[in-house]
Amino acid sequence: MSPSLNFRYPVFLKVERKRCLVVGEGPELPSKIATLVARGAEVVYVNPAAVESIANLAREGKLVWHKRYFDPADLDSCFLVLSDREDNAEIFKLAEARGVLCNAADDPEHCRFTFGSVLSRGPLTVGISTDGAAPALAVRLRQRLEREIGEEYAAFTEMLGELRSDIAASIPDFEIRRHLWYRLVDSDALLLIRNGDSHGAWRLLRAMVDEASTSPRGGQPAL
Repeated sequence: MSPSLNFRYPVFLKVERKRCLVVGEGPELPSKIATLVARGAEVVYVNPAAVESIANLAREGKLVWHKRYFDPADLDSCFLVLSDREDNAEIFKLAEARGVLCNAADDPEHCRFTFGSVLSRGPLTVGISTDGAAPALAVRLRQRLEREIGEEYAAFTEMLGELRSDIAASIPDFEIRRHLWYRLVDSDALLLIRNGDSHGAWRLLRAMVDEASTSPRGGQPAL
């Protein structure tokens, strides 16, 4: 496989308040646009026509729609661009020259990044990629994980996030913090949430943090 098709450096991009350009039309663009909007991106759509879902977002003021064909100036101040045209080579070349990340639908030669199959549970996001070799496999794996990772993980992740600053402030020792985090993750809190006892889960997690912050060994058992 040529180096240009190797997408093996996984990252999650923060697109909030970033200008993201979308050009062309295709079956994958509406869902990608909806995801950018949901993540707080400043989406600019450039195409003479739009499907109803994209047009609705424009009417609601959630994106800017320029009803015309692409102009190179559209890339100015952009963080990334999504392109779905018959020929994406021009946009890719222009994006590269400006340092703008480019993704061209079903056109890996003109991509600087690709999209994986994504599972979201609140703050928890799981992305699966096959490096473009077998997207259907990534989808099937995501569907399997959807059955195993339920909505309770959203609440659990949010609780852990609320505790993060307290843990950092009250437990300066890295090793103690690390052990505590694994104890929290492996505790019965997730089961309590799954059984409808979110308050009990929070009390359990809070008690574990309080114990670790006051114990000389961070709540770890003596050797």
